[in-house]
Amino acid sequence: MLEETHSASERLNQGRTKPLNFDCKYYFVDVEHDHTEHLRRVLTDYGYQADGGDIALFNRGFQDVADQIIERIRRRQPRAGRAIFLLDQTGFSQVELNLVARILGRLPAAEVILTFAADALVNHMAQSTEFVKAVAPLKMTTSHIHDLIEARDGDGGKALVQRVLRDHIRSIARATFDTPFFIRPTRSRRALWFLHLSRHPTARDVMIQCHWASSNTFEHFGSGDFNMLGWDALNPGSLPLFNFKELDAEEMRTQLLRSMPSELYALTSEQPITVDTMHYMFANRTAASFMDLDQIVLELARGREVEILDADGKARSRRIRRLKPTDQIAFPAQPLLPGLRLRS
Repeated sequence: MLEETHSASERLNQGRTKPLNFDCKYYFVDVEHDHTEHLRRVLTDYGYQADGGDIALFNRGFQDVADQIIERIRRRQPRAGRAIFLLDQTGFSQVELNLVARILGRLPAAEVILTFAADALVNHMAQSTEFVKAVAPLKMTTSHIHDLIEARDGDGGKALVQRVLRDHIRSIARATFDTPFFIRPTRSRRALWFLHLSRHPTARDVMIQCHWASSNTFEHFGSGDFNMLGWDALNPGSLPLFNFKELDAEEMRTQLLRSMPSELYALTSEQPITVDTMHYMFANRTAASFMDLDQIVLELARGREVEILDADGKARSRRIRRLKPTDQIAFPAQPLLPGLRLRS
């Protein structure tokens, strides 16, 4: 993280006469004393000042120092509270969702990234006292567990459980946006979630852009349109693999062109919606960036399937190349037969 901040500073300052100043603070927390001491030595070896003005090391549990870190961030940034929390805890029993909710509630612009052993949780789910105690940090009650076990052992299988679990985490953590990415180790074959949570749409969009830019090894099973970031509970066995490669991007655009009209119609049947609203409504459902979504809407507008209006409700040219957040999306006058729309 230290090196990436340095690289970002160099990239953004290229060609600037007045350089941007990055004023970042870093907090590293580990409950194991040996881990903390090793990190201190490595930081020193790389020329960083451990426990200096910009770096603080805590040899304690994160839950014990979280409020202290939050307050430090709030003093530096009273309004926004921009921060990234990378909680590399892995085990499902160590993710305290109330703590995540506290972070997002007190720091509106914060982002939280969890590594989460989703497969292990689903595989070991049981109605025993020990398991109920283990998942207490996830705010899962005995009733929740019973329902999930029935879903896991029924027609929906793991697909349905993971979709419900994702919604549960977002709700308890009070995150508006979430982006789950699946890490599948080649040896253990036990999937982990790399789960990004935030309350700000830009944070979600930047995370999606990073995944596409790096063409990483994260993967999903699902279609490329509005089911990619979840699971198809009705047909999990035959879902294609989605890997964030160029071919996947092309397939995603094709599928979005096919499914976007009906999705937009459901939102605009009574009145137009703004581009901002479209981003908000679709963000948790697709691997498309906001720019991808905008390009699909523009293509639909050129094909006369939707209309683009400005903030005052006046029609914009079909030849526009870029949408504004305040632009509105509307459907043309309805055809004589409801539900019948000709494609150009």
